[in-house]
Amino acid sequence: MKIKQKPFRKPTRSDWILIGILWLIAFPFMVVGNWERPWWFILIGWLVNVATHTGPVLVMVYVLFPVFLVTRRYGLLFLSMLIVLLIFGLFDQLFIWQWYHANQPFQWFSVLYSFVSVSTQAGVLAAVLTAKHFYETQQRLIRIEKERTEAELRHLKAQIDPHFLFNNLNVLGALIERNPKEASAYLHRFSALYRYLIRHRDDDVITLADELAFLNDYVYLIRQRFGRAYEILTTVQIPDTLVVLVLPGSLQSLVENAVKHNRSSEGDPLLIELIVNDETIVVRNERRPKLTPIESTGTGLQNLQARYALLSDKTVLVKATPTEFVVTLPLLRPVVAELNNPFTVTPLLP
Repeated sequence: MKIKQKPFRKPTRSDWILIGILWLIAFPFMVVGNWERPWWFILIGWLVNVATHTGPVLVMVYVLFPVFLVTRRYGLLFLSMLIVLLIFGLFDQLFIWQWYHANQPFQWFSVLYSFVSVSTQAGVLAAVLTAKHFYETQQRLIRIEKERTEAELRHLKAQIDPHFLFNNLNVLGALIERNPKEASAYLHRFSALYRYLIRHRDDDVITLADELAFLNDYVYLIRQRFGRAYEILTTVQIPDTLVVLVLPGSLQSLVENAVKHNRSSEGDPLLIELIVNDETIVVRNERRPKLTPIESTGTGLQNLQARYALLSDKTVLVKATPTEFVVTLPLLRPVVAELNNPFTVTPLLP
């Protein structure tokens, strides 16, 4: 059930302070124009002037604008503003005639002058308040969007740890039955990797050098289970992997995805290529779907795409053909490094 909100809004404390400051600034000008009159006379005239010029502002900014601008009834807004300004202009002129010119006949054409005066001063004050409200609204929206983005990012990053833990515990369980000694070494390396994830869990990005080192340790775990059934080959086409950034665990997630969904053997290994160029990392592997469908939560690649979308305007590109699966990760670089070194082709782990 939706709660219907009131269209009206109330002036805030800062609104009243701003209105007070503007009228305090205007007070000396009124004194100069009536300096020959008694002080109490000037003060009463100033207070009435404040009321007749602030009143329409309060009605317009806090009643008419919220009601008619939201519903886009601009004709009714203009008509209502005109009526309000005429009423306050008439009241202002009646006061001037009674207070300043009581011995003279009332002149109706002077109401037009008062209407223009009220409209001008009230318009300036309304414009200032509206600009203030617009700025505050924009800042509030920016803050809300930032909090929403941070909350989504924390949620997405939290999905990495259970996903990583689930898959590697399955690997460890298989090794315990086959070779307890290798399982012990595997557990030691897996613990080191998990400490790495914990250390970087609050980092939005890490250097490519750190991610490649992390991936190298992860490949060790793959090798312990599958031997040479999966070959991971990196081609680095940038001179410095310390000046480019990626998301923590992004390469590991893609290699894990290729291993999980594709069949391979030591006699016919699956090649997983990582090509690092100036702008992207391309992860490519041949498609060899396993005969038995693999149980998957389906959050890995979608998670990666969502995290990139929250952190930058760059997107993760996925290209799947009947024979090949290619994922292109954008590099996030705070410093653009020029390509000076020749290409280096290095397999992960000899």
